[in-house]
Amino acid sequence: MMNWKKTLRAAGLVAALTFSLVGCNTEASYSPQEIIDQALQETKEPLTYYGEFTMDMGEAGGTAHVKEWSKDGKRRIDMTTENGEHVISVNNGSEIMMYDVVEKTAQKMKYKEGDLDGLQSPRDQAELLFNMVKDTHDVKIDGEEKIAGRDTYKVVAKVKKEDTLTGDMEVWIDKKTWLTLKTVTNSAGSKLTVEYTKIDVNAKIDDTQFTVDVPDDVEIEEITTQEPEAVTLDVVKEQLGEFLMIPEENGIALTTIQDMKVEERPEFSFDYQKDEQPAFSVSVFKMTESYTEFGGTQDEKPIEVRGQQGTYMELGEFLTISWQENGYQYNIIRENPELSKEDLVAYANQMTINK
Repeated sequence: MMNWKKTLRAAGLVAALTFSLVGCNTEASYSPQEIIDQALQETKEPLTYYGEFTMDMGEAGGTAHVKEWSKDGKRRIDMTTENGEHVISVNNGSEIMMYDVVEKTAQKMKYKEGDLDGLQSPRDQAELLFNMVKDTHDVKIDGEEKIAGRDTYKVVAKVKKEDTLTGDMEVWIDKKTWLTLKTVTNSAGSKLTVEYTKIDVNAKIDDTQFTVDVPDDVEIEEITTQEPEAVTLDVVKEQLGEFLMIPEENGIALTTIQDMKVEERPEFSFDYQKDEQPAFSVSVFKMTESYTEFGGTQDEKPIEVRGQQGTYMELGEFLTISWQENGYQYNIIRENPELSKEDLVAYANQMTINK
């Protein structure tokens, strides 16, 4: 049985991406583009509501039952699973707390005002989703249904070709609130269904719902996050020693070096321009005994880079090539969509040892 604490984070991302596609509450007929356009004009004000929904991952992951409270941008999730897990997560507007009732562990993370605003706006979430699927999916309206007793539009997004990060999707959107009341997503051979069974948009929610009563004998772990920091090449040399860099020639210029603040190891990102326009970035870190290489995804394909066996992934405008060489891991990420994977490999082949 899978760990539902990790699944909750993934499902939260799905919910954010599919929060709103419809911004119209009339019975007129609209094209998908018109519905998207309407959604992008909607208010940024977060809704107040209480809801209950199920998350079904099928035989691979099982089922979870979730209670949800949302008010003024604050959110509480109380989740229980069929294998006995019970996790409470609260975003109170300034910090996120997660309490595992069974394991008796708790973590909290503070964030700055405005850091999570993009996940609270139906308009922003609709725009993000549309930008993700507009080139890779055919989107259409597939009728109207009732979900949790409320009238919804059903929106279907079918992939045009197989090599896409997001598979086929079905989304049911409340006509009046623009809340997503049901999603069915298929990706990498797995299927996730999230469906509300109860939704009350007139709920009276007390602010005490956005606190977590953690027992005195449970230690609360504080999680800190660090933003990438601009550094000099000398700093990178001290941390990594001799590594490969793309030479600054033929219009290529190094603009910024960032320490990515990865907890497990020093990792740095080099941003390059070509003819004063963003071109690509290169990340590099030194392989260590403690480094664990995760299995690739179905979207990764083999490619030869500098005589080494590497991989590349191309999903819409996103393109990256990766390989290991002499104890270092390298990743080149395209920023100019006019560059091809052959272009990135050619730049990689020009790399020389930085001493």
